[in-house]
Amino acid sequence: MAYNSTPFHGKKCRVEKNNVAMDYSKGWQLSVNLDMADASRVGQDWKEALPGMGSWSGSFDVYFVMGNTEQKAFFDNIIAATPGTKLTDVKFLLDASTNAFSGNIFITGVNVNATIGDIVSATINFQGDGALSISDAA
Repeated sequence: MAYNSTPFHGKKCRVEKNNVAMDYSKGWQLSVNLDMADASRVGQDWKEALPGMGSWSGSFDVYFVMGNTEQKAFFDNIIAATPGTKLTDVKFLLDASTNAFSGNIFITGVNVNATIGDIVSATINFQGDGALSISDAA
């Protein structure tokens, strides 16, 4: 695989749903973790660990524009529809369309910030379900 040889610029990093990049995005964040089980035993001076299961979660920020079809789908997933519906068509783009993280997610929270004198924005939190994958332009 031929991955990028120069850094990505955040101005092109967007969230995509149904193969359509969501407009009015302000950015996204992913966290990937590995559970570690303590395997220490009596008589040791240093702890030992065994790797467990991986998990991932994150959030993305948007300017609140309910007329944007892709954005509204995320809000509908937890507010207007039945909460707990898995979304299987989500990508976190690193560039225009070819380099991305992807996987299934559950929307776990929505925070709307309506401050006087500022643009209404929202943060959408999610939990990954299953493996996270990364793709490249090759």
